[in-house]
Amino acid sequence: MHVSDIHCNAEALTRVVKLESFDLLLATGDYECLDVVDTLASCCSGRALAVTGNLDDVAIRRALDRKGLLLDGRVLSFGNLAVAGVGGIDYRSDVERLRRVMSGSKVDVLLSHHPPKGVLDRTLLGVNIGLAAIGELARLLKPKLHLFGHVHESPGEAFYDGVVAVNPGPLFEGRYALIEMLEAGKVKVSLKRA
Repeated sequence: MHVSDIHCNAEALTRVVKLESFDLLLATGDYECLDVVDTLASCCSGRALAVTGNLDDVAIRRALDRKGLLLDGRVLSFGNLAVAGVGGIDYRSDVERLRRVMSGSKVDVLLSHHPPKGVLDRTLLGVNIGLAAIGELARLLKPKLHLFGHVHESPGEAFYDGVVAVNPGPLFEGRYALIEMLEAGKVKVSLKRA
């Protein structure tokens, strides 16, 4: 399951976790409140990974790290999946760290708060606000799947440079995505609303 942009709505997180069956919950930032981090850790112990969002602060980052959820600038394994993360607090450092650490290594899933430039990143004003550095990192790492949020008004699924990209939309509005990694590298995405 992929959630993003919770914005202090721990109730929405609790609701979708109870509603769906999943192996791993991947969260892409903008929690803003420590009770959301607590809910994420308690409802999904050992089955969740998270990156920070641009509206999260250092206290959120530290809480995610203490609870073993933080993926900013790191690569962790879950089963046979290698999952890399770029947070929204200091994306430049995270991108640079992953470039150094992952050169030539395999990544199955890339989590970032921000989208890549030109992919599910159009605002209500028609401006593409994704980050070129995120797209460049994705081209280097070649994940099968890239999960992100940030742009509330551009939920959806897209395909770029051989990567399936998903912005589920904001969870505080009840939006999330269920994703299945199928055989032969195929990915099945279901955008949902609770």
